[in-house]
Amino acid sequence: MTHAWHDTYHHAATPAHHFDPRAKLAVGFLFTGFVLLTRHVSLTKGAAYAGLLLAVALLCRVPARRMVRRIGTLVPFILLMGLSAWLSRISKEQVFQIFTKAFLSIGAMTVLSATVPFPDMLRALQEMRVPRIFILFLAFLYRYAAVLGRETMKLERGWTARYFGRLRGNPWRELGHILAALLIRSYERAERVYSAMLSRGFSLSGQAFHVLHFRFRDALLVSVSMVVLIGIHWGRF
Repeated sequence: MTHAWHDTYHHAATPAHHFDPRAKLAVGFLFTGFVLLTRHVSLTKGAAYAGLLLAVALLCRVPARRMVRRIGTLVPFILLMGLSAWLSRISKEQVFQIFTKAFLSIGAMTVLSATVPFPDMLRALQEMRVPRIFILFLAFLYRYAAVLGRETMKLERGWTARYFGRLRGNPWRELGHILAALLIRSYERAERVYSAMLSRGFSLSGQAFHVLHFRFRDALLVSVSMVVLIGIHWGRF
């Protein structure tokens, strides 16, 4: 298991893959912002946003199966959010607004992650003056999530070998022991990883070697996307 297991980047020879990552990030944030700030997403506006998102996904040649699987992994969280909204006794229209905005936002981030390599995305965030501690957190989460996954698999294998897949006594107590062991192992592994990084010359203020170039076509992409989104947002339909 490596860090590539959760990488959603899809390499393809399309014009969208050659735009500057900062431009694509700006368009993704603009789309999400317009969707979330739309006071009332009607059926026609929702269809317009979804049609725009689908057109971009087709132009970028994002596999439909990957996009559906990516969105499907987040469905439980959306359902939990919907359940919370239902328990709050809000109207069906408000629940529809929540689900529509959630699916559109997740779809936009899925297309963005499929067209921008994660290292380029981090570099773009750095160029956009995002706090470095946040960028380092994302980088470590991306790189070492597989390490945490391996530790979890080892604990699960050991638990299965000892208890034959069944919990004895209080299940919550056994689960607490597993989580505590996972926390201790993760902390110890993090210390070893950090020591190895320092021995290889890691620095919090290190400069990236990959240089981005924001060209006229990138500015044109952001401008056209802004005009289209404003048209959908303020359109009377």
